[in-house]
Amino acid sequence: MRYIYIVAGIILIVLGISGITFLKVGPPASVELARVNDRIITVNEFDKALGEKKSASPAPADKKRFLDELVTREVLIQEAKRRGLDLKEPFRSSIQNYYEQTLLKNLTQEKMSEIHVSVSEEEIEDYYRNMGKIYELKIAVLPTERAADEAIRNFPSSTVRARYLRMEEIPPEILDAVTALRAGEVSKKPVPCDAGFFVFKLEGYKTEPMPPLGTVHDEIRKTLEERKKQADMERWLDGLRKSAKITINEALLK
Repeated sequence: MRYIYIVAGIILIVLGISGITFLKVGPPASVELARVNDRIITVNEFDKALGEKKSASPAPADKKRFLDELVTREVLIQEAKRRGLDLKEPFRSSIQNYYEQTLLKNLTQEKMSEIHVSVSEEEIEDYYRNMGKIYELKIAVLPTERAADEAIRNFPSSTVRARYLRMEEIPPEILDAVTALRAGEVSKKPVPCDAGFFVFKLEGYKTEPMPPLGTVHDEIRKTLEERKKQADMERWLDGLRKSAKITINEALLK
């Protein structure tokens, strides 16, 4: 039973600590703390791993327990390698997936840090004026742009059910166009979506009471900043796709 708890602890370490670099063969970078067969755990590497647990001033007993878990982890890793598990396809695929996901995460974070947006007081006030509105919308989804253009000229009101949506419930890709419409107007152009194209008609709206602007001012600014950043990210991604050479065999998708 004791070893079951030890293995469970090792799994938690694997999940909670990523990118631990330790147990190098050759001259140690610092004083040797422990050895597992021909693998070395140095004091520096142990302290780094322990620090990633974010434990404040661990007691000696905690350090010994953590080292014991690291040693057991290394014993298990060596056994897995002895069995050749690190060479099998499931392991290699999981490493590849982790590598790609980490690259995408780091790229997104780096790009977001490069985007700087500003929100004016006028934009905040415009957003606030629309916050209390509940829009009566009829949204049609058409498979082709040609069908969407026809729906703009002759909106199929009788076959599209009205939906009552607050501003935050409106699909973001049509939000700006919706708030620019007056009651009875149809969208000026089709809006691309995953299922084809949106065409919509604003039947009208009603207004709910709203808290004072001062109480929601900062929240509105943050919302608008996030919307602008997301829009910049989408434009950047569109640019990457347009600059890439992409070929798709559509016949194989049918």
